[in-house]
Amino acid sequence: MDFPPGRAIRHPAGRALRAAFRERDTVFGANDVLAAAEPVRHDPGARGMPEPIAARFPDLITHRFARHGPSWKIMVARPRRAPSPAAAALLRHII
Repeated sequence: MDFPPGRAIRHPAGRALRAAFRERDTVFGANDVLAAAEPVRHDPGARGMPEPIAARFPDLITHRFARHGPSWKIMVARPRRAPSPAAAALLRHII
């Protein structure tokens, strides 16, 4: 299971796989991590997903990356004008 080309998570996931000396061999793709869990249940492969999402599937066995796990920076984008009250509240929590 993999994310489609162009998805932001594909690059760090590919880097993690290369670090583990594995080549990407994608048979199925899904945009949605939650939707990807269903095919994994039927054993066509495995899927990387954030730990909080993986915890939603107690019937699946999870393995943490021992080394070279994927990572990425998350950015906040907003208009140049003053943020709305909701956006300002969010920014106060993350900046």
